[in-house]
Amino acid sequence: MERVNPIDLAAPKKFFPVKQAQEELTLRDFAKRISRESTVSTMDAMAVLEGLLQIIPDEIANGKIIKLGDFGTFRSTLSAEGADTAPEFTVSKIKSLNVRFRPAREFRNLLANVKYEQVS
Repeated sequence: MERVNPIDLAAPKKFFPVKQAQEELTLRDFAKRISRESTVSTMDAMAVLEGLLQIIPDEIANGKIIKLGDFGTFRSTLSAEGADTAPEFTVSKIKSLNVRFRPAREFRNLLANVKYEQVS
């Protein structure tokens, strides 16, 4: 897709890749696939996935780092306004808690082997 340089609007436009949107996978889709590829029922898989989705935000809010094996790690960071001295800093300067995901080595290796193709 042709794009303008946002830093230099007068610069010539250049072409950049744009990822095509694919279908969304829901939690139920994951549960069904887990059920097909294991001895766990869809309902049991849904229960475990729902539990995971409830626990992860709680633990991240408590400052924990969540390591999910070969998938990756979730951790929190803070966005805040700085202060000139330590006594001047108060919790009111904290703007938000952000969540960062870092894929594990095996996941990164899989992503490094993605094949690309040009479509019209």
